[in-house]
Amino acid sequence: METVIYMPLLVEGTDCWRPVRAVRITDNCFEVIDQIAPGESWKFAPSSRVRCRKRIFTGGEAGLEAFEYAIESDSNYQLLKKHEKEIFRVVFKNGEEAVVRVISVSGECEDFVYDLLSTNRDRENHRVRSDAAYCARFADLISARLEVEI
Repeated sequence: METVIYMPLLVEGTDCWRPVRAVRITDNCFEVIDQIAPGESWKFAPSSRVRCRKRIFTGGEAGLEAFEYAIESDSNYQLLKKHEKEIFRVVFKNGEEAVVRVISVSGECEDFVYDLLSTNRDRENHRVRSDAAYCARFADLISARLEVEI
C-alpha cells in the first residue's frame, strides 16, 4: 500500500525532511518509490528499502521518518548473503540474464559485487583487467537462483 514517509535531506545546514512516496513492505519497512528532485540530496536512494519510525516534527505534525536501510527484508539479499562466494543465475530489470559468482554483499550500500561468468548481452563496459569485477544494486535485480555446481 502506498503511503508518505519523510526522507532526511543532506547538506541543508539544518535538519530537513522531504515527504516522499513509499510502499509498505512490513510494519516498519518501506520501499521508496519517488525520485530525487533536482538540487536535493537524500539520505537514502530511490528504490531503497528503509526502516521508518514515528516522529513529531518541529511544527508539531507527526509522520514516519526514514532512519536506516532495511535491505535484509529483500529475499535476493538474504539468498546472496547466505551463499556469498557461490554461483548464481540472476535476472536484472534491464532484461540481462547472467551467471555470476558473488564476491561480496553489502547491506549498507544495498549492492553486491560479482564476477561475470556468462551473460545473454554484450556488455557496454568490458573489463580492462581480468581481475576486475562488477557491482549491481539489489533494486536492479529481479531474481537470483543458486546454481548447483557439478
